Amino acid sequence: MDETLLLAANQGLGSPWLDPLMQWLSAKAGFGIPLLLGLAGWLAWRHRPLFGLALLLTVGLSDASGQFLKDRLQQPRPCAEAHLELRGPTGRPPRCPGDTSGMPSNHAMNFFAATAFLIAVGASRGLGAALALIALLVALSRVYLGVHYPSQVLAGALLGLAIGAALGWLTRRLGGVSSPKQKTKVP
Repeated sequence: MDETLLLAANQGLGSPWLDPLMQWLSAKAGFGIPLLLGLAGWLAWRHRPLFGLALLLTVGLSDASGQFLKDRLQQPRPCAEAHLELRGPTGRPPRCPGDTSGMPSNHAMNFFAATAFLIAVGASRGLGAALALIALLVALSRVYLGVHYPSQVLAGALLGLAIGAALGWLTRRLGGVSSPKQKTKVP
């Protein structure tokens, strides 16, 4: 089933107009890191410095946890599997990142951790929905590009949600806010 879903996204959805969008969504330096720093800076400036710092720490812990699991599980990425005929953005087979272990997807883990964190500290429904949509699109981009199986993305998303929700709750408690409805509500 994993391979069927992978091939449906990688080959069934593949198109020249979607390729650049999916590559951009997966780009850490061009999309992920600027978005994270922007959200952290906005939280620190608009609400509490603790919240901005805690968001950065949440994503850092998520990323380190994902790498720890990849090193232990050693489940290969689909782009490292010779039997799969995957379509890369250029029409040729996709290039695998340097690390060929794919379980869990750190991209999915980090984006879902940030989303869950922001919702836990009191993000508005609009911001929470926008971040959830971005996290879903980033997760889809990893399968579309052939660098993760859907199960690797799902595992990353679930782990990220758990980490983000737990650290968001802890941050809210440490910040003296017992409920997201109190004055530090994030728009």
